[in-house]
Amino acid sequence: MLKNYIKIAFRNLIKHKLYTGINVIGLSLGLGISILLFIFIQDEFSFDKFHERGDQIARVLWEEEVQPGEVSLSASAPMAAPNAIKSSFEEVVGTSHVISTSNLTKTEGENALLQQTTIVGPDFLKMFSFPVLKGSENPLEDKYSVAITESTAKKFFGRENPLGRSLLIQLGKTYEAYEVKAVLADPPVNSSINFGLLISDQNLSTYIGQQGLESWFNNYGESYVWLKEGYSLKSLEEKFPNMIISGIGQEQYDEATYALYLQPIKEAHLNPDISGGSMAVTDPQLLWILFSVALMIMLIACINFTTLAIGRSATRAKEVGVRKTMGAAYKQLFGQFMTESLILTIVSTLLGTLIAQLLLPVFNDLFEKSLVISYSLTQVSIILGLMLLITIVAGSYPALFLSNLKPIQVLKGRMSVNFGKHNLRKTLVGVQFFISLFLVACTLIMYQQMKKINTYDLGFSSDNILEVKVPLVSSGGGFGSGIKMSFEKANRYKQAIKKREGIANAGIAMSTYGNNSWWNAGFPQDDGTTFYYRFNIIDTDYANVLGYEFKEGRNLSTEFPSDSTAFIINETFARAAKMESPLQAQVGSPGSYDDHRIVGVVKDFHHAALYSEIEPVMMAMSPDVGLSGINTLNIPGGMSPTVFVKAGSNDYEEVLSSLKDEWVNLFPDEPFDYKFFDESIQQQYEADQRLGKMIAMAAIIAIIIASMGLFALASLAITGRLKEIGIRKVMGASPANISLMFNKEFLKITTIGIVLALPVSYWLMSKWLDQFEVKAVPGLGVLITTVLLGLIFTITIVSFQTIKASYMNPVKSLKEE
Repeated sequence: MLKNYIKIAFRNLIKHKLYTGINVIGLSLGLGISILLFIFIQDEFSFDKFHERGDQIARVLWEEEVQPGEVSLSASAPMAAPNAIKSSFEEVVGTSHVISTSNLTKTEGENALLQQTTIVGPDFLKMFSFPVLKGSENPLEDKYSVAITESTAKKFFGRENPLGRSLLIQLGKTYEAYEVKAVLADPPVNSSINFGLLISDQNLSTYIGQQGLESWFNNYGESYVWLKEGYSLKSLEEKFPNMIISGIGQEQYDEATYALYLQPIKEAHLNPDISGGSMAVTDPQLLWILFSVALMIMLIACINFTTLAIGRSATRAKEVGVRKTMGAAYKQLFGQFMTESLILTIVSTLLGTLIAQLLLPVFNDLFEKSLVISYSLTQVSIILGLMLLITIVAGSYPALFLSNLKPIQVLKGRMSVNFGKHNLRKTLVGVQFFISLFLVACTLIMYQQMKKINTYDLGFSSDNILEVKVPLVSSGGGFGSGIKMSFEKANRYKQAIKKREGIANAGIAMSTYGNNSWWNAGFPQDDGTTFYYRFNIIDTDYANVLGYEFKEGRNLSTEFPSDSTAFIINETFARAAKMESPLQAQVGSPGSYDDHRIVGVVKDFHHAALYSEIEPVMMAMSPDVGLSGINTLNIPGGMSPTVFVKAGSNDYEEVLSSLKDEWVNLFPDEPFDYKFFDESIQQQYEADQRLGKMIAMAAIIAIIIASMGLFALASLAITGRLKEIGIRKVMGASPANISLMFNKEFLKITTIGIVLALPVSYWLMSKWLDQFEVKAVPGLGVLITTVLLGLIFTITIVSFQTIKASYMNPVKSLKEE
């Protein structure tokens, strides 16, 4: 029986090549995109699940009251927290700092490379499941030992055995030799913690000094806790207040002001609301959006499948009537048509998998992933699940419809293929139009928003500016002295390039553009609250290079020696601090900044992406100035300065050549690291730009598949009314009249789809727009474009079908009467 089903199924599919081709193309496209999206979603949910002790590991979160009623929860924990937690609680097996930096690293006699260096505690490799391939199982017990990954080993040692070899790393003023004690497997692609070289946290004092290590108000990097089995994170959290009081003192502690929490590592990747962390995170909203897009694409493809199958019912009706007359049972006919659906779906699944494989490099590039279709058990389950779902959803109704045809009506020629007359047909085409135009409207709104962001006045000029990163010079005396030495190094380079042709100006700053760049500090106020602000260390040329506008006072200048202890602020800082005359105002509580003064107030500018409002900003020439009166500090970004170069010509190749030549002259063994300032700004919106491209791609595919669906529905409507068309032609109707008659019917449905799609898209996109401080309100352009696209789309496809049918000889359609 099954063999007979398959034989007849192939015969019918080959006979009706056009319908089979349309079905296969629509389903293959839908499946190809859906397979990619579902594999992406599955990969995101798999993050950090490979750690054997994952249920016992948590990230330390630090909560601080920013202002009355508003708290900030950060993954950048106090430096003193890990050691305090480990020594205070017996249920804690181990703790570890995880601090990512970049340091000049080389082997003897080779040029240095800027290598990501991750500072961790001795418990790190015991906590996390990062396999040691060869070497010591505890390679970080010694200060001058390192563990490197396979890829890092190849980078520095090629095919040679790296164990026992030395890497020269510049943590302080000079290079120090570190012995390679272990080679680790590269972290899996679904690991939130990524590294290339691990070094012991015994080296932390080189960066921030011993005082910084013991501080409860110096937040830098991340910290992790490993609990014994049988203990809960919640019970440990409840014991933290006494530990914090012991660390900061009862007089400074307020339960509403400071708190420590533990976040299970398995939950960290899909929680973007935690600030200050270096861990790779994904917004769950993105996954829900992509899941919805996949379902919508599949729904459109399934509707095509259904309408095309029923559209062919006129050609299959007599077959059904004859087979029923000859004694065929309902279940036999149902099995026959479901077999055809299954064969179509299998072919489409194979082609869809091929399409997914071909689109995978584009998809990986779009989302900056390294996904592979490995046909693992999970991936095969996803593909088979989609195949069976389509077979059941798309194939069931046509099989039921055809199997239930009455043989007497069919053989007498009374069967109408206008199944459901109006309701089902309108519902199907309406759903397709709704989904397609919904995606189109979303794409237009997202494009409009990103265009506004790209043209928005940030309060400074980013044109013709390049950033050259200068590696941090650690002095061993804490980060303050290290920053000063790094600025001196950057200033040498700045002065050299300013003498070059094609360079208009150059300035230096510690932080670049972005939320995770500018330092977050706070000082106590008279009322006991903390005034939070963003801080940047700059030189006297930085404000001029970016073109900040001074509303009061002046820029910092070397002509005034006292400016070495002065700072400039923005308008928001003055307003938030309630300064009527900022140039004469006292910053903070008496005694905090007595020796410092405000010399200038710049017009408000955006130091970070347009997701957030403008914050109070302070800029000074020395870290001692802005940090002398603080009671809290969070350093989310690095501590190495950047030289901002204003190009004086549009010949960027020549400018880059000059910058690189001067770098090689001054620092011959150090890598030249540069990028355009515009790129730094655009990087802040990469996630939303990727989402916009994905929605646009989905909209294009939805339109392609929907056009096939509209083709099928128009064909179905025309097939059911061929005799009516023949009669109208005999009565003198022209092809234009017939085309208009069908267009009216479909344009009504299109209009309904537009009317439903626009408000839903506007409402959902308003939720997406809420994340931006600067919004582009969807205007008439989105409305008009969506409406015109829907109308043109319908008229073109329906007119093509109806005009073709209207030129048929009416004798052919009326000869059976």
